[in-house]
Amino acid sequence: MSKKHALLLMLIIPLIALGSTGLHVILSPSLSFNSFQAVSNSYKPSLEDLNRYLSVPAIFSGGMEIYLGKSRLYVNMDLRQEFSDYLTGEWFTNLPLSKTSFLPEVDMNFPRLGYFERKDENSLISLGRRKLSLGGSTYSFVLSNTLPYFDHLWIELNGKAKSGEYLYNFFAISSDRTVSGGPKTLLGHRFGYMNDNLKVTFGEENLVYGVYPDLQDIGPFLIYHHTYQDHSNVTATIAAEVRIDRVVAYGEFTLDDFRLESEGENSNPTAFGWVAGFLWRISDGKPYSGLKLNESEHEIRDKTLLQDGGLRVRMEHYHSTTYLYNRGTNIGKFTYPYRFNVLHLDFWPVITGFFGFPYGPDSTLTLIGIEYESQSVSLKIAAELLRIGSITIDSPYSPPFDAEWYGPKKPITTSFILTGEGLYAANRNTTLFVAGKLTFSKKVDFWINIGFIRMFSLL
Repeated sequence: MSKKHALLLMLIIPLIALGSTGLHVILSPSLSFNSFQAVSNSYKPSLEDLNRYLSVPAIFSGGMEIYLGKSRLYVNMDLRQEFSDYLTGEWFTNLPLSKTSFLPEVDMNFPRLGYFERKDENSLISLGRRKLSLGGSTYSFVLSNTLPYFDHLWIELNGKAKSGEYLYNFFAISSDRTVSGGPKTLLGHRFGYMNDNLKVTFGEENLVYGVYPDLQDIGPFLIYHHTYQDHSNVTATIAAEVRIDRVVAYGEFTLDDFRLESEGENSNPTAFGWVAGFLWRISDGKPYSGLKLNESEHEIRDKTLLQDGGLRVRMEHYHSTTYLYNRGTNIGKFTYPYRFNVLHLDFWPVITGFFGFPYGPDSTLTLIGIEYESQSVSLKIAAELLRIGSITIDSPYSPPFDAEWYGPKKPITTSFILTGEGLYAANRNTTLFVAGKLTFSKKVDFWINIGFIRMFSLL
């Protein structure tokens, strides 16, 4: 036995004795149908390609959980069809088949999930890789769960008061420095108050780029804007939720820049994003308790007034102004890049998404959703009307800026998007699922996945 293996056993055996440790295996065979044609080797994959690829579950995943009191360590590895093989072939199954070999070709860009957390009634600490999101709306202008994962440190604290509780949240997220051209770290904190009928939070986000954060940047109780540092892009966010009987109204406003009248035309233009919406809880019910697709199973979302379970209807409207998230240097933009090692496309393709609102700047979105949950059933259907202007995150960001900064700028591309997901828990270890997406834009595209999830606990 090697020294490395012996050291690993020395670490694990005490944990088995003191805590609760187990190995698990998850099988998720599925069939996939879509309208997308195979691409050539010169193709540059997009964020939509990545999201469609990750909507197909890995046929096999396995890992380890270690519980020690209120602490938990979770490590997961998945066996998934290789990304470029998925795009260059026309597959109807999630088996790791290859178009160039009889042998399977497995995606090597893992793990996508692994973390340590400690949780009790007053705090949550998470360190690792998983999905993160903020607020009760489907998307947030700060952090949304649409990207595959964030490498993060997340801290939540709450303390009881006479009429409710006070909330505090701090997070730090690092991106791939080899892609960004240097270190790129998003730091954020928010303070809030919450009772049974009201939640109000105020927070800041500080994107530190090109340098590693120091104590002025990391300080969780600073006002980031007033540190006046170079290599720093700061935003501020205010959000609120109000319960009125069976309806919860909510909103979020994130300010990126605000040009004063005293500032010249060369100053950064005004840029912000906002969302307003409500959720109507038509009937009560218990939350879904069965298995979910693996990444969403482990997502962190901060406290909200919205209650799971029963039949719910939601409506939301989003607006992001023309210059939101942008800067004159690529590394200073509010974007999160992913780099992939693939076999058939460009050897190291890079796909970039946004920390927050997934459709980026110069866009509006109206969403209507219907959700139903019981202990064994989860159904979600959402219709989105998306309007995207001509200015993108890659458009020039330098004077002279357009005086019409609210957007969206013509010409405008309009899309109608219909998404759905259904889960049925046959028992605690088996779930049937169906998920799909239909997009009407310049052309009609669709995908649908059907399969089941089966978890086996070992040892």
